[in-house]
Amino acid sequence: MNWPGRGERAQRAEAEERAAASAGEARERARRTGDVLRQSRTERGITLSDVEQDIRINRTYIEALENARFDALPAPVYARGFMRSYARYLGLDPDEAVRAVPRDLPRPTELDPMPGLRRSAPASLPTLPTLSPPMLIGLAAAAVLLIAGFVVVPRLRGTTGTDSAPTPTATAALQVDLDAPNLVGATREAATATLASAGLTPLIFESQNSAPAGTVFRQSPGAGQPVKRGDVITLFISQAAGGASTPTPSATPAR
Repeated sequence: MNWPGRGERAQRAEAEERAAASAGEARERARRTGDVLRQSRTERGITLSDVEQDIRINRTYIEALENARFDALPAPVYARGFMRSYARYLGLDPDEAVRAVPRDLPRPTELDPMPGLRRSAPASLPTLPTLSPPMLIGLAAAAVLLIAGFVVVPRLRGTTGTDSAPTPTATAALQVDLDAPNLVGATREAATATLASAGLTPLIFESQNSAPAGTVFRQSPGAGQPVKRGDVITLFISQAAGGASTPTPSATPAR
């Protein structure tokens, strides 16, 4: 048996130290990103239930992102997708937030199929039967009849498959899928102007909040959620201290 020399052992130890240091830096970066997410959410007066309702992500996963507990998420692809949606919802840089997710996240074992459900490859492929000349002639004749049924007969009737295709209407053309813009932190005037330019309808509620007066501290649907032209976007506007305590809805922006 050839034992590793002193130089080889030193190189292996140095590589392990670099890997451990890199893993530690990744964990620290993920922890700092989680702190930024939590601080940004609390400063806007948004609860975990609000986030769960607006972006349709379970609050357990939101807490996992804020605490850098990626092992609580169902799979690495979900961890990055949830991080991107949550950062965009809070008005943060989604790409920078996704870079904080470690690249070497383990794939949860519960996603693997049960041993009894795994299929093993067959030892050999089944042998195809030998076709005789009469069988080949019969198959060719059946193919010709099938083609005639789909091509020749419709032409004799004066119709084609494309004639029955529905014509798109003007109403259908207006139903264009959009992504809800991120309006959290914007002033009331800027938010309503943005919605008007996108063909969306604002519904405004004013209530006291720690955010600056006259700015949006929450929206529903949340930023990045699919909407269509004409849909209503609910804006929660922070009210100055001493204002009315009951939220007042308004279907149009204040002039």
